[in-house]
Amino acid sequence: MQNIKTEKKNIPLPRWFSDWLFAHGDRRSQFYTYVCFASAPILGSVMTIAVILGGIGAILEILKGVVPFSRDRFMLYATAAIYLYCASYLVALVANPMPDLEAAAPALLLLLFPFLYSSWCLSKKETIARTVITASMIACYGALVLAIIQFHGYAIRAEGGAGNAIVFATVTALAATVALAGAFIREGRAAVPLFGAFCAGSIAVLYSGSRITWLALFLSAAAVLWIYRERRHAWGSAIAVFCAALAVGAIAFAGAQVIPSRVEALISDWQQISERGDYDSSLGRRAELWEIGIAAVREKPILGHGPQSTKPLIRDGFEKIGLEDVYTHLHNGFLNAWVEAGIVGMLSVVGIFVVAAWLAIRTLATTATPDARLGAVMLIALVTTYVVNGQVGILIGHDILDANLITWLAVGIYLAAGTSMLKEDAKAHSASS
Repeated sequence: MQNIKTEKKNIPLPRWFSDWLFAHGDRRSQFYTYVCFASAPILGSVMTIAVILGGIGAILEILKGVVPFSRDRFMLYATAAIYLYCASYLVALVANPMPDLEAAAPALLLLLFPFLYSSWCLSKKETIARTVITASMIACYGALVLAIIQFHGYAIRAEGGAGNAIVFATVTALAATVALAGAFIREGRAAVPLFGAFCAGSIAVLYSGSRITWLALFLSAAAVLWIYRERRHAWGSAIAVFCAALAVGAIAFAGAQVIPSRVEALISDWQQISERGDYDSSLGRRAELWEIGIAAVREKPILGHGPQSTKPLIRDGFEKIGLEDVYTHLHNGFLNAWVEAGIVGMLSVVGIFVVAAWLAIRTLATTATPDARLGAVMLIALVTTYVVNGQVGILIGHDILDANLITWLAVGIYLAAGTSMLKEDAKAHSASS
């Protein structure tokens, strides 16, 4: 690794600001991490605004020479995949008829990833790991409060602050997974509120009615239990057994309010399609959307149709079977990426999750530090939740999901295999080089 320099010639900002930033970047990153990881289920797009502002600030600091651009290997791998997707997306946008410049916004948000990562490198890993756990706990309890109000008070599927049940379920499932990991990382009574946060997040996900996210959360939680299996003795106390029994009861009560009706709806939708050929249902519309997407891929497999064509393709396909609903995406994230950005775009999206999964497995196999293992858990939760949800829902193209993708990817990679550029860490690195 190259030596880190805290000062460059002709820096257009005062030297005292550069020195302050490197001396107190840890504190600044801690506050920013709270905002990003605690707000998504509760405040929705406020988190997106925070990511955009933080990304723009990081770009300016890097251009002015105040913050060095990180060259961590796995960050560069992820950046290559993200930027290749963005390039394919933008090429398809302008190469197809009637380009819509507003449709470029999702790609522009994703481009902030390496700059946000570099900014997070101005922090101690243990500080960021501790903050992510606490912020995820806050997110889970806040999500449960909103879910209870919306489900029992307004008789609707819980949408939290996201305004969308699937998006709310996705970001809450991520937070719940980290809260569960935090319960194994922290000792004694400090683990109890984190285990409670996992239960709160799980109940909120149940109230969202997002069946596919139920599966994603189950798989993520199972992965955490396996990763921290050596800590199972920590749950042998009486208080742990009591908390577990209470949690099971609470989740069972919430599940009884939601699961039967959602399962019955799924069975009814399937019978409606198979027995009567009627696609006017949630499952039926998804099946038709997939057929529309497959037909669109066959027409333009290389370049894609561009994001501006997704709505017209869906509208025309629905008109042929007498449906008038308008959807913004094809309810399969990888198929949607192929239609909008071509084969290169779709493979680039796959590459993002391959890099994250590869690093997570590598970290768990070679590293025993708690911070690195938490980073691996974050990456596993990200891959599991996004890939599973992406089979029947949106993957990339929603502002909250895109903002969460790059923040979880950045912090997960940094904790798992990143290099701190905090002042004292940089000096230590320089001395050892």
